[in-house]
Order: sequence, then structure tokens, then C-alpha cells
Amino acid sequence: MALTLQNPTSPSSPYSPNTTSSPPSIPPTVYRIHHTSMQTRYSFATGFHSKNQSTILNQHSPLKTFGLAHLRHQTNISSPLISVYDSRSHAEAVARHWATQKSERFLVVEIDTRHLARGPVFRAADLLSAEVKAADADWLHQGEYLVMYRIPPQAIRIETPFGRPKGEGWMAPGVVGGN
Repeated sequence: MALTLQNPTSPSSPYSPNTTSSPPSIPPTVYRIHHTSMQTRYSFATGFHSKNQSTILNQHSPLKTFGLAHLRHQTNISSPLISVYDSRSHAEAVARHWATQKSERFLVVEIDTRHLARGPVFRAADLLSAEVKAADADWLHQGEYLVMYRIPPQAIRIETPFGRPKGEGWMAPGVVGGN
């Protein structure tokens, strides 16, 4: 099920983060975790571009195939989807988790959804609902949404670095020094 973009100026917002019911729209701000070895390309000047810009996901079966491959990080399938999270604190926790495993620098990028192009957005929980989920997978995909093809540079608000490339100290808000 595709979601619609929420009007952040609406007096009665139907969205509340991390609920078990399906929200009818995505929140006004979402957060993307990015590192250099991801398939999705990113720069502050050009925004985010998925590696696969041509696959059309207009039926449930291809959506589930590409969506689950994306969520499982199966890099043999080029994904037209870009993952974002509804919570800054959760995105930062996931970025720290991945940074300790990969010893890479990560960015958490704040995105204003009012500037997203028209197109479908999917909830990861809807794709994973029929799957047998491990506790770790539940945690990693909590509040995750999948945006099709691109996030324009106009939507990018703030980049926050996380992680520890080899030979460097930890990077995170409030962390001074290193090694």
C-alpha cells in the first residue's frame, strides 16, 4: 500500500511515530542513513538517487520482491527504493550500530518530505508483515519507509556524521576528540 505525503500544517495530523496501525501518510520529516558503499548515490547538491531508476513497481509481486531484497541488503538486485526513518533518535541508533560493524563514516540526513516528488512511499513493516522476523530485523526496520527513485536536494535539511573510519576517532554530535 502506497502512502501519501502529510501536510505538516494540518491541524489534525493522523500520524504518530512508531504506532502499530498503518499511518495514512509519512511524517513531515524523515531521516536517511547513508554511507559511501551504499547503492544509492548521494550528494548535498544533487540529493539521493537510487541505483535502479527504471523498474516500475505497479503490482504487489514485484514490489514485494524488490522491497524484501532491499530490506535484506541483497546487493545482487539493484533497488529502486531509498530507506528513510520516521525518528531521528532511531536513525542515529541504527547508524551507530552499522558504524561499529563496518568501521565506516555514516551520515544521518534530515529530509523535509514536503519537497519529495510525487510517487509512492511504502512502509517497511507492510512488506515484512508476512515474513518471519528476527528481533534484530524488527529493530532495524522500525519506523522505516521506502521512497521510490530519488529524494531531491531541496528536501535535504541537515547532515549529521556518525561512525569511525579506520584510524580516526568516533564522530557523533557532542563527541570531541578521538581514538
